[in-house]
Amino acid sequence: MPNALKTGGAGPGTPVPWLLAPVDREEEVGLLAAAGAHELYGGVQPDAWLRAGRGVSANQRTFASAHFPSEASFARAAAEARRAGVALRLALNAPLYDPPDYPELVALAARAAAWGVAGVIAGDLGLLQRLSRAGLPLELTLSTLAGAMNRESLAFFRRFGISRAVLPRHLTLAEMAALAGAHPEVGFEAFVLVGRCPNEEAYCTFQHTSPSKRWPCEIPYELSDAGGGPLPAGHPLAGWHASWRQADRRLACGLCAIPELARIGVRHLKLVGRGGPTSVKVANVALVRAFLSGDRSRAEALAAYEDRFGGPCHPLVCYFPELHPSRAGGPDGPS
Repeated sequence: MPNALKTGGAGPGTPVPWLLAPVDREEEVGLLAAAGAHELYGGVQPDAWLRAGRGVSANQRTFASAHFPSEASFARAAAEARRAGVALRLALNAPLYDPPDYPELVALAARAAAWGVAGVIAGDLGLLQRLSRAGLPLELTLSTLAGAMNRESLAFFRRFGISRAVLPRHLTLAEMAALAGAHPEVGFEAFVLVGRCPNEEAYCTFQHTSPSKRWPCEIPYELSDAGGGPLPAGHPLAGWHASWRQADRRLACGLCAIPELARIGVRHLKLVGRGGPTSVKVANVALVRAFLSGDRSRAEALAAYEDRFGGPCHPLVCYFPELHPSRAGGPDGPS
């Protein structure tokens, strides 16, 4: 689908990024499109895996509400997305797969292409290699689970056919700008709302298996050194770990960075939320869409955030903390 974007608050002639939203049910497609999403992404377990009762996840989520219930349902969602004028992308973004699973995953991607899905999001190198060799009419997006944080790693993954890439959550705006400048041929995505993780996803070994659907890094745990003993007093990791008790990672936000993201060449803004309630997804899409056009100030972004989530933005859950008032000198930038 061509990315024919308008111009907005990022400056004259600057393309306004498209909005990529999570979807888990076919009835959500029209609602999310009406709220302002330009693209959707979601996952589905291969039907053969469901019949076999396999517990392994094809897309980094283990609870049923974070998947379409069947391939048929996903195919109907793809048809609905075409009618609504939005692209649908298939998430196959587990960090690693067992090699015997590759053929079934590639077969699922081939079926998705036949249903009209626009692309696949993947991070496992073996799967990317096989998808590239399959020659499917699907755009390949490099998942944040691949951990591509510099220009050389992006150049490496480009060899496997990726044309889009999700920027890891912990990159600064300056680091994102350097990557976008080094690879202008790549369509970069950046997270802008909910779900900021205290850990680097590409290297995190937590499993998303909690029956309560809580992120594992929200569940209390202790840090230890290599020998299993407690960290020394004053260790920076201990302070970082303890500080996250002050904030709710589910309320992360990057609204005030949208003009900067557009200027540095980010072309897609991504919302977290697979498995969440439909009403929450729709409200989040509408919030971000309201800041895609026009010259909206950081003060307005902070006010909109507080109105949406019932409290001020905390520096720990700011996707771009270099812009947070606590560091930047005020709601509209440095003083």
